[in-house]
Amino acid sequence: MVPGTVGQLAILLVLVLPGVFYQAVRERLRGSLASEQEPQNRLVRAIAASALLDTLYAVVAGPWLVRLLAGGGEGPVAGVLRQPRQAGLAALLLIVVVPSALAWAEAVWGRRRAVARYEPTPTAWDALFRDRGSCFVRVRLRSGLWVGGWLGSRSAVSAYPQPGDLYLQAQYRMGPDGRFLGRMPGTAGVYVRAGDVEVLEVLLPPSAGADGGSDR
Repeated sequence: MVPGTVGQLAILLVLVLPGVFYQAVRERLRGSLASEQEPQNRLVRAIAASALLDTLYAVVAGPWLVRLLAGGGEGPVAGVLRQPRQAGLAALLLIVVVPSALAWAEAVWGRRRAVARYEPTPTAWDALFRDRGSCFVRVRLRSGLWVGGWLGSRSAVSAYPQPGDLYLQAQYRMGPDGRFLGRMPGTAGVYVRAGDVEVLEVLLPPSAGADGGSDR
């Protein structure tokens, strides 16, 4: 439902936006969770965080906020119209700064208390290719066919939450046992869907300086 009045818009800002900023900063610092990918889950979490923050605001600065909003009692937001600059600063503080600072403090506190460093990589697929340098990759498909190639600077790998897929910039001929038999003549690369993969193996080149570090 689209807000139809200034009062409804103000209620929307107060009820939802603090949690939205809190959640956005929290995900930026700690990584996204699989349970937060569904839109309804994200909305519920944002509203819950906003409700908690609004309760704290009411306890700490309730009378001041009421005076700022209502002003002399001539309307629900008369105070905002009378003091737009002060109202804007208050909105910036309560909707953006405080939720963002709370998310940052939570992330710092969590890292200090954690026994091991939190790893935001959501899937093994992302962990395998994250910060991966150039290397050979061979794949056995569900059909039993072997596919292999060179993962270099012109290759591409998908990342969560997108479906897993892989583009190798150069394809190699493969033996029935998965051995590399040589580069395909005129190859422009090969595309593999993660859903078709049964086994995937990453192989470092025989020599890090082979071919002068050029793309293969």
